[in-house]
Amino acid sequence: MESNLFLFKEYFWYVGIAQFILAIILFFIINWIGSHAFSLGYMQISVVIREDTAPAFNFIFKVIAPIVYLIIISAIAQHFGFIFLINNCYLIVVYYWIFRLIWNLSTQRESLINWSEQIFYWLCSISLAIWVYSIINNVEKILPDPKTLLDELWLLIILFIYSVFNKIQISRDKTIQRKENYLVKQYIRFHKKYNNIICSFFEEDFYKAITFSIMIYENFNRPPIARYLEYLSFNITHKPHTLGIMQVKSSIYIDNIESIKLAMEKIKTDSKNISKNQYFYYSEIVYQIAKQYNSGDTNYADEVSQIFTFIASKFYHLPSENPGYKS
Repeated sequence: MESNLFLFKEYFWYVGIAQFILAIILFFIINWIGSHAFSLGYMQISVVIREDTAPAFNFIFKVIAPIVYLIIISAIAQHFGFIFLINNCYLIVVYYWIFRLIWNLSTQRESLINWSEQIFYWLCSISLAIWVYSIINNVEKILPDPKTLLDELWLLIILFIYSVFNKIQISRDKTIQRKENYLVKQYIRFHKKYNNIICSFFEEDFYKAITFSIMIYENFNRPPIARYLEYLSFNITHKPHTLGIMQVKSSIYIDNIESIKLAMEKIKTDSKNISKNQYFYYSEIVYQIAKQYNSGDTNYADEVSQIFTFIASKFYHLPSENPGYKS
């Protein structure tokens, strides 16, 4: 095959649409794999602070996974005779990174992103995609001949380098600053919109901080674009959905304000269910309330507790580890 790296040369609109759809599928595949790879040290964008315990794995996964997908798709397309999909197929990786960028911007996560790191990922991944395409476009069979595989020596060298780099610990200072800036920005925005509603229901700063902490976390997980799709699904199916900014399950239509009111009722009720005549740290009470709020999800409770720790200390001057609060 003749090498062709020009975007618009013999590149038809239906090829672009097909490749863009494949890029979106790649986006959801990588997110799904990443959400099940925490034990390997995979780092997703998060509103809470986590240690990057496997920087080499994260780099290799985020940069190489799209390339592996590109090769697999090309091999399948070639096998079944869909040669048109191989034309400028490196654009699948370009579209993937564009879609991921659009997704992160539309879900208001730009302040959580390490942009210098992201640009480095883009350059490495897209450059590799172009290089791989130049190889794919000049071979008659994509599946490898066993004789051409790397010999054991090089494989050992690669594994050694990977092992060494995976032990390198990266400073968290900038990550912490980005996440704290995000929490401040979200708190100020929601405080301006909903503080009067929350203050009319709760007098104690403790419960105000819990409400804002859950709101920030729910908004992160279900940003406006996702909630719009939920409302669309609700209007079509007429079945109970989690609705509003506080993601309250309802069989009738509720807006953000109504969801906040229902959420505060639940927080108030759940706080009464905590063991009586027992002293707790503030953080322990938040953990229990958040756990009940989201059907016993301990990961949810842990992350809401971390948000509360920051919000409570910065805006309400509540020490999260202060004992003496009696439920």
